[in-house]
Amino acid sequence: MAYAFHQSPAPFLNLPAPKSLRSGDLVIFGAGHGTPYPSESELGYPLETASATAPDAIRIGATWSSSNIDHYDFDLGGPLLAAGARALYDAGDLVLSSQDGATNRQAIRAATADILGQGAVPILLGGDDSVPVPFLAAFDTGPIDILQIDAHIDWRDTVGGVRDGYSSTMRRASERPHVRSITQIGMRGVGSARPQEVQAARDWGARLVTVDQALDLGPQGVAAMIPGAGRLVIQIDLDALDPSVCGAVNAPTPGGFQFRELAAILRTVIAAHGLAGLSVVELVPKADPHGLGAVAAARLICNAIGAAVRH
Repeated sequence: MAYAFHQSPAPFLNLPAPKSLRSGDLVIFGAGHGTPYPSESELGYPLETASATAPDAIRIGATWSSSNIDHYDFDLGGPLLAAGARALYDAGDLVLSSQDGATNRQAIRAATADILGQGAVPILLGGDDSVPVPFLAAFDTGPIDILQIDAHIDWRDTVGGVRDGYSSTMRRASERPHVRSITQIGMRGVGSARPQEVQAARDWGARLVTVDQALDLGPQGVAAMIPGAGRLVIQIDLDALDPSVCGAVNAPTPGGFQFRELAAILRTVIAAHGLAGLSVVELVPKADPHGLGAVAAARLICNAIGAAVRH
């Protein structure tokens, strides 16, 4: 399927677009739209476009907080790319539509598959939480383990008759034969899940870990929950962070991770398992007037990249 990128006016850390890729390189790209719900869905309001401009907001946040890619990063103990054996690129944003979910899914899946086909690591900037549905589907050349970091479990089968919306991300992933395990951390409060969705997740074998449980386990304990010897794909919904860190999300809920807690989990998990892919979704730029949520998102991505190149 044909797809197209348009270049961002402010690429992530002023990175170039990729011209050729080597195995292990990392490629950032944006997808502002996924699969929309009907306007009269049970949710009652359209959240699908709230994060459409989030990829560029995160890019700006990266520049504000980390503009010099070769400077010392105290989260990582050295420059972002360490010895520079692996390159980092920003491909730009996919050209997508706010209303054409099927075409959006095809484009996201095809772009992700092309990056993977060259041995590189795709890093997706969303967009709402429907964007990872085709992203995760593209890893079908071999088994993967998923770590979802989210306030919600996203196991609804359908909402408003839509199967690929942002409340169904992990349910759709569970149906993919290449998904070997799902570990979900960060849950709290109330979301779209009813008791039957929680039971369905547990019956499938998903490991459901609340924020409190994850903090009790610590980064090493979380890493130990994920099966070894596989390809790890991490899906971050920014509502996993406490609203004091990133309140610019669709459903801010008290009691989330502090930045340093989640960054430590990311670094530890990736040090143990590597990183085959990463998606970061659900920043709402209009609710982020000072850009601090975008900075937090960008710094999480930098922590993940830095851990990946050191793995």
